[in-house]
Amino acid sequence: MPTYSSPLWQNSSLVWQKAHVQASSSGGGGFNSTFTWAALLAIVALVLTYLYRRFDQTAKQLEQESVVLGKMLTELDNLADTVVTEADLKELKTLLSLVKQGEERFPKMGFGTIVATVEAYEKTAISEECAKKINKILLDKKSRDEALRLSREQGLWLDRSRSAIKAVRSVIDRRLRR
Repeated sequence: MPTYSSPLWQNSSLVWQKAHVQASSSGGGGFNSTFTWAALLAIVALVLTYLYRRFDQTAKQLEQESVVLGKMLTELDNLADTVVTEADLKELKTLLSLVKQGEERFPKMGFGTIVATVEAYEKTAISEECAKKINKILLDKKSRDEALRLSREQGLWLDRSRSAIKAVRSVIDRRLRR
């Protein structure tokens, strides 16, 4: 220990300062500060990369769902011009199966409403037998009334399906704009 010209009690702050400098410089068990900062930055970069890839994958899936909804809306617009028979629903059933897959991927997005309204619309389709009867006997009041009732129901469910599709597409668009 070095000798001091003044008594020890006057130099106690100097001794404490030397001990403090030695303790702080010997540090954290062999890691220097450059290594810990680099490790921390690498971890943050990995987390951000993971989150970005996950968001990008979700965005791509949502864009695909939006395209399917656009096709379904177009098909519903085409079907709105006619009294729909069961044979006319082929393309709509294909699109509906794709929307059901979207419902499984994104249960909180509102695809279930679309599925329910389109399925209800499909139930209002006139059977082939009924369509033949309507074509043969337009004067039969019972067949005409049945066709008008089903046609009104088709219009109602068509409108509900369109509004459900538009609502989900707006949610998708908002999520993709983030």
